Amino acid sequence: MSILEALILGLVQGLTEFIPISSSGHLTIVPFIAGWDEPTLAFTVAVHAGTLVAVAWVFRDQVGRLARTTLRYRSATAWEQRMLKLIAIGTVPAVIVGITLEGPISQAFERPVLVSFLLGVTGYFLLSTETRHEHHPNPRRVESEIRELDAGVIGVGQALAVLPGISRSGATIVAGMRMGLSRAAATRFSFLLSIPILIGATLAQIPDMLDEGLGSGAGGVFFVGAVSAGVSGFFAVRWFLGIVTRRGLRPFGVYLIFAMVAGLITALARG
Repeated sequence: MSILEALILGLVQGLTEFIPISSSGHLTIVPFIAGWDEPTLAFTVAVHAGTLVAVAWVFRDQVGRLARTTLRYRSATAWEQRMLKLIAIGTVPAVIVGITLEGPISQAFERPVLVSFLLGVTGYFLLSTETRHEHHPNPRRVESEIRELDAGVIGVGQALAVLPGISRSGATIVAGMRMGLSRAAATRFSFLLSIPILIGATLAQIPDMLDEGLGSGAGGVFFVGAVSAGVSGFFAVRWFLGIVTRRGLRPFGVYLIFAMVAGLITALARG
């Protein structure tokens, strides 16, 4: 992989990790359409580490409070204890699915046609959820009103997003909105819920990343990708928090339908 490819794919990862258009799907589809080699697992972990730093920095106040709650649970406030519990509940489904279905999931990344189709599935749910939200303009629950059941359902959405093409942020925001949360509440909880998963995925693959980087001299490529992902991810989080409240999910759903079509046309053109 060249430095330019690493820079571009880092930008792709940072922009798509938090915007509901599937980072894993784009890390498969973009190289496929461009005719590049598929990024290695180690590179993928490196750019995920970059986006982890970005979201942790944007939500540094909440992350700091949750970290202190983990270390000193009994002395934490009721809000801190409750939020930590909700995040733990929402994280469990993805951990179970990731551990038990690691093999089939990794094979799915090698099938661009399947990834293209799943991008379209994500697009459909974004569009249908936005339509449902507009047709039922009842008062929506805010972040402080998230229940354990909500966290569990949102966690199932996050578990489905282990498939490339199913957006993690899209699935969790959709699940939250369908459970009656406001867009803003569902989005903020989705971002906080991403932190344990990104930490776990990064820590689990650090040995492979170091082996590949040191053994092949790819350390510079990993660094460029991680920095690119971190910077673009930082701006993506801040931008998306505002735009999803004002304009909703429909623009992203439309984009994903076009992305699906582009991936399928490329696959057909190459036989």
